Amino acid sequence: MSDSPNIALIRRLYESGMSPEATAGIMTPDLIRDITPGFPNSGVYHGWDSAAKDFFGGMMPNYESFGAVPEEFYADDQGHVFVYGHYHAETKTGNKADVRFIP
Repeated sequence: MSDSPNIALIRRLYESGMSPEATAGIMTPDLIRDITPGFPNSGVYHGWDSAAKDFFGGMMPNYESFGAVPEEFYADDQGHVFVYGHYHAETKTGNKADVRFIP
């Protein structure tokens, strides 16, 4: 069974490593990213520019590496896409973590 067009679009985003070129063509201007309380820089970010600058930009200087590893993609009847996976991170001090997500 082939991917729906929306799953293919989101899969391409993850495969790009969230490159600026891919995000510019995919992220909607009214995106809302709600980061779970307790996670570094948690909060609600409005728009991809805010999420990229204020969430990722504030967090990334603390990490040697940080990435999202998608494992499964799902779509509902309205075309919404859900991705199950995990973040893999290593801090500059050598701490490692794998944290599940489903955005």
